[in-house]
Parts: sequence; C-alpha cells; structure tokens
Amino acid sequence: MKYKLVAFWLIVFGALFAFLQMCFEYHFYYIEQSQLFLFSEAYIRNKLLLPGGFSMLVAEFLVQFFIRPYVGALVTAALLTGVGVCTAGIVKRIAPVSGLFILYVLPMLALLFMHFDFNYRVQGTVCYLMMMALLCGYMRIRNDLFRLVAGCVLVPVLFWLAGSIAVLFAGMVCLFEGLRKTPKWYISLIGVAEVLLLGVGTVYFSLMGEYRWVFGPDLYYHYTLHPKEIIYYSWICLPLVFLVAFFIRNKNSLSGKKWRGISCIAQLAMIAAVLWWGMPKYSDAKTLKLKKLDYFARTEQWDKTIEECKGKLTNFLYMCHLNMALANKGELSDKMFNFDQRGPQGLLVQWNKSENISCMLSDIYFTMGATASSQEMAFEGYVSAMEDGNPRMLKRLVQTNLIYGTYPVAEKYISILEKTYAYRDWAQSQRKYLYNDEVVESDPILGTRRRMLPDRNSLAMIKGLAGDLALFLEKGPANSAALQYLGAMYLLAKDLEGFKALVEKYYGTEFLPVLPVHFQEAVIVMSEKEPDYWKRFNVSETIVARFTDYKKQVLANRNNSAIAGLLNRSYGNTYWFYFMFK
Repeated sequence: MKYKLVAFWLIVFGALFAFLQMCFEYHFYYIEQSQLFLFSEAYIRNKLLLPGGFSMLVAEFLVQFFIRPYVGALVTAALLTGVGVCTAGIVKRIAPVSGLFILYVLPMLALLFMHFDFNYRVQGTVCYLMMMALLCGYMRIRNDLFRLVAGCVLVPVLFWLAGSIAVLFAGMVCLFEGLRKTPKWYISLIGVAEVLLLGVGTVYFSLMGEYRWVFGPDLYYHYTLHPKEIIYYSWICLPLVFLVAFFIRNKNSLSGKKWRGISCIAQLAMIAAVLWWGMPKYSDAKTLKLKKLDYFARTEQWDKTIEECKGKLTNFLYMCHLNMALANKGELSDKMFNFDQRGPQGLLVQWNKSENISCMLSDIYFTMGATASSQEMAFEGYVSAMEDGNPRMLKRLVQTNLIYGTYPVAEKYISILEKTYAYRDWAQSQRKYLYNDEVVESDPILGTRRRMLPDRNSLAMIKGLAGDLALFLEKGPANSAALQYLGAMYLLAKDLEGFKALVEKYYGTEFLPVLPVHFQEAVIVMSEKEPDYWKRFNVSETIVARFTDYKKQVLANRNNSAIAGLLNRSYGNTYWFYFMFK
C-alpha cells in the first residue's frame, strides 16, 4: 500500500511538472523579473522583522531560480504536490478508508489556478504548504490537552512566519476539535482570539497597512491590486474537505474491484470537469504569447520574435515587440509591412503605469536611443514591481546612468545586483565602465547612445516622440534605429508631409544614403503623378513596375467589395496596400 501511495504522488508530480513546463514555460521566466532576492544580511533581517517575512524570503529565494529552464515548473509542481500530500495525511487521519482522492486534489487545483496569475505571489503557496504541514502534525498529537495547547502556541508562530494563513489554521483547529467533540474544545478558540489580536495590532502599529492583508489571502497578491475571487477558493476548499471527511469517516469503503473502479473513474471525471471549467477562465492564456515575446526581447532573440509575429496580429503589444525586433536587426524600414501593421501604436503604446508596459517601453526607447525616456520607464518598472524591484530594469538603470556618466548612481545599482544570484556576473562586468569615459565611449551599446545625447538639456518628449528622434539625428547617424522609427512613425500615421520633410532632409546623406524599400513605396504614394520626383530618390524600376501592376489591379476591381482581400494576396506587404486599406 505504501508503494502505491508513493507511486500515486510521483505520477501527480510528474503530470504537474510536464503540464506546467510544456504550457507555461515563459510564464515562469516572466514572474522571475518581478521580484529581487538579495544575499544581504540587512535585506534578510528587515524581512524577518515583518509578519510573514520568513515565508516571503523562502518564496523569493525559490523564484530567483525561475530564470533557469525547468526550475519554475519543478518548484511549482513540488509545492502543489506537497500540499496534496499533506491534505491526504489530514483526510486519512479523519477517514482512513475513504478512498476519495479528489479531496486531496481540490486544494491543489485551486492553488494551481492562482499560479497562472502573474500578480500572485508564490509566497501564498509556500504559506499554504507550511500551514497544511503544521495542521497535519497537529492532528497527529494524541493527547487532547497537549494538542489544544500546541495549537495555541502554533497560531502566533505561524502568523509571524507566514502571515494571514494563520487565520485559516486557527479556524481549522476549531473546526477539527468541534467536529471531534473534544473535551474542552473551546480552548481552541484562544487561537482565534490570538490571531485577531495579532492582526489588529499589526495594522495599529503600521507593520501592515490594511486589514485584508492580515485576515485574508490578499497578502499573497500584488499589494496595489485586489485579487480575483479565485484566491479564496483554496481557503474555502479546506473546511469543505474536513466536513466531507468527517461525514464519511464511519462509512464502509467500497469493496470490490468494480466499485473501486467506478469510484476512481467518477473522481477523475470530476477533476477533469474542474480543469475544463477553470483552465479557460484562469489560465490567462491570452498573455502567454506576450510573455514569450517579453522573454525573447529580454534575451535579444530577435529572429524568434519575428517568427512568432507572423500572420494576423490584433494586439498592439505584439506589434511593438515585432517592430522593436526589426529595428534591432536594422530591417524596420525594409520589412515592416511584411507583417500585420495597424497604426503608430504598433511602435509605441501608451504608458499605463503598469510594470510590464513600463519595461517594454524602456526596451523600445533604449532601442531607438531615447536614453532619458528609457531611464524614466526603467525606474517606473523597477518601483512598480511586486516585491523589492525588477532586476531587469535595474540592469537598464545601470546602463543609462553609465551613458550619462552619473557613475555614483550606476555604482549603487551595480552593488545591488552583485548581491543577486542570476545577475551577479553581469553586474561585476559593468564595473570596468565606472569612472572611465574612454571605455564607455568605446562600447558599441553605451558609446553609441552617449554620442546621441543632446547637447542641450530639455524635458524628454516635450515635443513628442518625433521631436526627440529628430533631436537625436542632429548628433549624427550614430544609431540607425532612430531614423527607422521616425520614418516608420510617419508611415504608420499616414503623415506624408512629415515623411516628405524627413526624406528630403536626409536622403543622400550618411544618415540615409539609399531609401529602404518601404520608403521608396511611400515616395510613390506622396507623388503618384510626379515620376520625375521618384527619380530624385532613385526609386528602383522593380518597385515602379510593381506599383504599376498594383494600380491596374485597383482600377480593375474598384467596384468589387472584396478588393482588399484580393489585393492582399499579392500586395499586402506594401505600403500602398497599408495606406489604402488599413
């Protein structure tokens, strides 16, 4: 029997790990960057002084390794399986021959659904496992009085180590003793009184700011947000499991292979039904592609970003990642209309003060050479992170301060990153730039952007993105991405006057010695009846011939309501098609 139990949990763990790794690999990379664990005595001490600080440290320590392949799925599967094992121990203590393994699985499923939300703290599952382990151990104490006293001692300890989960523990102790009709069961109410007093005192002395953090699972969610109702399901599941277990504790187990088989199939069907209901609702599948693109941008895998964005795009965030990848490869002006473009928001979405948008905008601004704006968004992304900062944006703050030559600030950020596991080596490699202008200016990334810094100080974006990009171009053709973005912005906005001024100013110079393909197509659009004007920009004969064919097709099908679909097959990758039909 023991071997069957071990085999059962190994199968559960293996299934969870395989499912999470195959379907949510990039989710774990994504949440790793939203918190910062430091190997620092002061950092650890300050955490331990807060209610729930110990569990927070454990969770942050584990999450820092999610940057490595397989680790996120492995840790999450292990935590959830641990919850299941402890639940099984509790149920078997109450109803030894029940055979209802669904009772073990329900709390696991409730927590699994929460893990798909990137605003959920892994600390919540760590605390739940701690609570279940203590509850399982508590129920194994045979002496009633000793057990009741132990419960009163464990409640404040759990509150300080794990936070608000102590409320659930105190409630379950009362429920257990009440259902067992333990003599002097009312002693368990002391634990409830303890957790109430500790919660009120914690808020009163400003150790925590809101009562929802000390009396509910909101503590294990992004502190600026209110969680969805799913976060309460694991708390609701446990008392229901207790009640069912007590109800069936004196029932005879199903005998015979036939009835055991029917029971097993029925329970598996119920678990499948819960997954069928919960996965579409809580898996947040619509963000999985964005998380993958975010990882590719973070690791500069531009070819993979471009491959991922082929076909129809309906999300401006995807388009921003695509166009950033094209710009980094120097292909934005030549290939942007090979993909589904839907307007200037595909270059730069509006900032909404969230961490993920701040990080993406910082990357885009850094690509185009807008160092001031990149630094601003990096700081916003850093301070809006779920825990103690965003290490990815801390790296960006190091880079931007090195570009500006504010070496003491850069050194401060380097010192922080040197206390991390995954970013220590990178941080140490940046020390060679400190207080050494020559080394900075010789670096292909930092030096290029330093040369693009304006000669005069001004507020970033005071004249809009176009004004900033034009200002960078005054410094010379140090970064072609600035010109690519400026031209692309005019084309996507169908601002032909702005585009005309751009090409007339820079064509034939070192900035723009040859017009890219889409720029040539736009020249034809803005001067369709002036072929001599095309010659000024050396528009290729191939593009002219293709435009002639395109125009014939437009005239031949001008009364056809399906003209856009017909032309998209042959000309969907041209600026002419975008200008006319999008």
